[in-house]
Amino acid sequence: MGTAARRPTGARAKPPVRSVRRATDIDLATTKLGAPGGAFMRQFWLAIHRSQDLAVGRAKPIRIMSEDLTLYRGDSGRVQVIDYRCPHRWAPMHLGTVEGDDIRCIYHGWKFNCSGQCIEQPAELAGFAKKVRMRSYPTEEYLGLIWAYFGEGNPPAFPPFPHRETEGIIQVWNVEEVPCNYLQSFENSMDEVHVAFTHAPGGSHAKLAQDLPVISAKETDWGMLRFGQRKTGKVRHTLHYAPNLTRVLVPPLAGMDGVGGWPEIYFNFTPIDDENHLWLITSHIEVAGAEAEAYRKKRAEYEALVAKAKPAGVVARELMAGQHRFADVDHPELAIVQDIAVQAGQGRIAQRHGEHLGRSDAGIIQWRKILMRELRAFATGRPTKKWQRPPADIKPTFGF
Repeated sequence: MGTAARRPTGARAKPPVRSVRRATDIDLATTKLGAPGGAFMRQFWLAIHRSQDLAVGRAKPIRIMSEDLTLYRGDSGRVQVIDYRCPHRWAPMHLGTVEGDDIRCIYHGWKFNCSGQCIEQPAELAGFAKKVRMRSYPTEEYLGLIWAYFGEGNPPAFPPFPHRETEGIIQVWNVEEVPCNYLQSFENSMDEVHVAFTHAPGGSHAKLAQDLPVISAKETDWGMLRFGQRKTGKVRHTLHYAPNLTRVLVPPLAGMDGVGGWPEIYFNFTPIDDENHLWLITSHIEVAGAEAEAYRKKRAEYEALVAKAKPAGVVARELMAGQHRFADVDHPELAIVQDIAVQAGQGRIAQRHGEHLGRSDAGIIQWRKILMRELRAFATGRPTKKWQRPPADIKPTFGF
């Protein structure tokens, strides 16, 4: 369930995009309100939460792109993002009560509807409520995730991208909170060569490590298409949807023992703030009949193993602290542990000026050019790219 597209409303005006004097002043990593990177990200729908983790009648505090917000699900099942604080005396709205599809502040009982309009003020004179409004953001659900639009004006078309329509199972992964800037993880998803080394312990990605691909990439109307050409001449296609989503075919997680084959995943890297971000991931497992039942059984066994193990993020932090030898870690979500350790291990915000990029970094280089161009345009008031919704006929490929 979702809400109709709406313009964000409320008295709090968004700050103008800060201008810069030189290209070197552009900060690729920040997504704060008013920064060029913040303006870039706020053009798009962003995945912000897992649907199954928000019960009917529940409100939660969330933090997205350095802004504190309130997320709630009404009695009809409708989801909504609004301001974090009540505009009366700034009490947190998530402490309040959900009534129908409205929410009432716990402090003085002021009630707001999904559009952010105050509709009840128990201790005030009639007519005052219509003068009070908080910001409300277009909010929808798709592929097991909650999405929101934080920009000005009407949002782009929803859903923001097509998914594979063949028969199969939609699997939503556990949400990971990763202690580094979102761009480090998004760039890692553009780095096919790391797989042969980072994921060698455990062997789940062994097929991808048989030979090292030659990487190339091209800009598209919707983001970037990346190619990994093998010695056989076959080419793996990976889609990177602007501003922060990778669509790719990946090996099964180590704990799945290959059951269900290679899933297609939609991998969202959503900023919490400049030093932390969320991994919100949905898989499409192309199985049916007996194969689907075998997958569900194995998945239940796998999730039981995950529940008994330390959280992947905790193990990754232990690795970064030197408490384990990288090659000795055994975990049902081993690839996730490995990826968090090497990506967050670059620092909360990677220092890109000291890097030595090579030909295997062609995808990263291409995306940084695109990102820098767009951020410069926002900073100088020049026209920015008019991004398009990805077509349904462009899909990721194995390349084997």
